[in-house]
Amino acid sequence: INNGIVSYASLLNTATFHAHVTIQSGLSKEDAEEVCKRFRKAQKPFFSAHGWPKISKTHFHNHYRTRELDFYAIEQPLNTNGIYVEDIHVSLAYSINRPFTQMELAMAPYVERIYDHDTDVVVANCESENPSEWYIEDI
Repeated sequence: INNGIVSYASLLNTATFHAHVTIQSGLSKEDAEEVCKRFRKAQKPFFSAHGWPKISKTHFHNHYRTRELDFYAIEQPLNTNGIYVEDIHVSLAYSINRPFTQMELAMAPYVERIYDHDTDVVVANCESENPSEWYIEDI
């Protein structure tokens, strides 16, 4: 998945980042740590594709950002243990203030399956506008 993200970023001229499955976003650090601790106690799930990659757009203007911006992503929606759970996805590309085109979407790498032994539950600090500057918090 990481190789696909790097190749795709090169094609799109966008930032690279480490592959990750988003299970919940927009949480305070304290809430994210609490969710992380709960999920670390559970058996890790496997993930499989739910349909095809899609484009999402989020408008930011909050205490984490210094200005208003439109944050675009190309995401592969995922099933968790075979069940679709809304908003769980693997991110494939990010762009700030530049929408992705349908042709760019059509070139997205397809993630068919992510095995439980290939994942860890962590909290990521995503405050930077540049996804390559995001990092894993120590918990």
